[in-house]
Amino acid sequence: MGRSKGIIVSVKVPIRWDIMTDRQRTRLSQITGRDTRVIKAYLGVIERHEKDLLVGKRKKKISAGKVDELTLTATRGKSSRTSVPHDFKQRFPNMSVNEFQECRDTAIAMWHSYLEKGGSKPLKAKGYSSRKIPRFAFDKCFSLLYTTDKAIKHWLNLRYSVESVKEKRVTHDRLLVPLSPSSYHLKKLKEGELKSVRLFKDRRRKWWAIFSIKIESEPVDSSSLPPAVMGIDLGIEKAACTVLLTSNGYRHVRYWKQLDKVKRMKHYDQVIASLQQKKEFLLSENKDSSRVAKRLRELSEKRARLSQEYDKKLVKDIAEHILELTDRFDLYIAIGQLRGIRGTARKGNYRGRRFRGMVHRWSFARVRDYLQHKLTTSGLDSKRFLNVSEAWTSIKCNKCGSKGYRPKQNLFVCGTCGFRANADLNGALNIGRRVIKLIPSLRDEKTGLGVWLLSNEKSIPKASRGNDSKRKSSLSQRKPALMGESMAECYEQASLEMHACTEDPVVVNTVEEPSVSKMTGSLGGAQRTETRCRGRDNVPMNLDKAQVISENPDYLKAGDGSPEHGGTQKFLSELTHSNRAESGL
Repeated sequence: MGRSKGIIVSVKVPIRWDIMTDRQRTRLSQITGRDTRVIKAYLGVIERHEKDLLVGKRKKKISAGKVDELTLTATRGKSSRTSVPHDFKQRFPNMSVNEFQECRDTAIAMWHSYLEKGGSKPLKAKGYSSRKIPRFAFDKCFSLLYTTDKAIKHWLNLRYSVESVKEKRVTHDRLLVPLSPSSYHLKKLKEGELKSVRLFKDRRRKWWAIFSIKIESEPVDSSSLPPAVMGIDLGIEKAACTVLLTSNGYRHVRYWKQLDKVKRMKHYDQVIASLQQKKEFLLSENKDSSRVAKRLRELSEKRARLSQEYDKKLVKDIAEHILELTDRFDLYIAIGQLRGIRGTARKGNYRGRRFRGMVHRWSFARVRDYLQHKLTTSGLDSKRFLNVSEAWTSIKCNKCGSKGYRPKQNLFVCGTCGFRANADLNGALNIGRRVIKLIPSLRDEKTGLGVWLLSNEKSIPKASRGNDSKRKSSLSQRKPALMGESMAECYEQASLEMHACTEDPVVVNTVEEPSVSKMTGSLGGAQRTETRCRGRDNVPMNLDKAQVISENPDYLKAGDGSPEHGGTQKFLSELTHSNRAESGL
């Protein structure tokens, strides 16, 4: 029988260290310290014999049986070993075989993480040499107790082998650890099957028990429904923009804002900045700054907890919206993955303190991970949640693929086809289109979403760049090429509605799509043109704002926040001369 494909979640429960006896505290410290030494010893053996321990076609797995042949003697069964190269039973005489195996599995899991992600080996990685490494105590070695006649109701009953192995007793001692679970912890512990527990002490010398729970969730079967892709563009002031790409156009456009979070985060930033200045002043005067430093740590931790709570609320709302759509569509989720955004906010990049603080406060990775975990535990297949690169999505036109520009943070304009839309909506559409290009079943125009792809995008994309690319952009090289502002450069958010839902493909009311033919017409003075645009399903859409074009430089400056950087005047002048030349004027 194969292994069940349940979902493993972790529940972090605090330990009541203050009411434990001295013996309990000593034994708990002995267990964690001894386990750390054993795990590091296993890591050393794996590092020394790595080539002999790797198995599988990809050579990415460590054989637990081969590790035992190097470390543990055995006198029973067919594989009896009286001597091994590294005798752990002699080196650590007060450990049971089950505890050895648990430490071995922890070390193997750490090594598998190194093989998959790369980087430094575990023993050479930063932090491994100084901190304690908790082992996984599996379900046969622990249990949860509930007592009604004691002040502490919840206890962790952990198998303890130091004294029993020393005295050569078959039955091991038990260590009772008092717990302080909340109603949330108890609810999570009852949702699935307990698999393992880890005990560790954090930097503030507070003890925790982390329980791993296996939850069996019913998978969502939507193969008979029409296909759709949910594109998610994460922002800073406006937390997210979601849009559903279907064969009949895009629908269900929503903007998720957290104005209260932005306000409270700015308040904490100001208070923390003032405390940091006060601390630096006290240090420069050789005065005691411990009280200020303590207050600074408290506020920083409070700000971090507050940010996490807002992110969880955002993820809950978006997940509920997505799960409602799974009843009507065969849904894929595409979310933008930012790379290198932190590097743009380093000191020395001349972006200013405000920009650095804004970017470093942006918890896009946490929101993405929380959302994936929430959807997976709700039954959505993890393979349908895809992270795609967000590079160029904010200034690339989703209709023609050309590079556009952003005269304002919430407005995208394409100078090639004349498409105008909300910039976050355009980015979410581009993110969804990238998933359509990657999945063969979605690229089909009849049964999938191939209508969203351009003619040059309907072929199978290459896995990597060739040697002749010379690191050039994959954007269309059509002229005129506009110098637009990137997402990191335009961060002043304009106010938008909290939810903007659409049942048919429409453009958000705050933007409009100009007609190229009318743009290239008479430009002698200010011209007002009522415009209409069409969606992917060729449905006409009325827009409630007009497009005003003028040759007056002052008027153009008023419509573009930075005309020199965005190239708006240059583009319009070139467009005017080229059209007059074609008409023979």
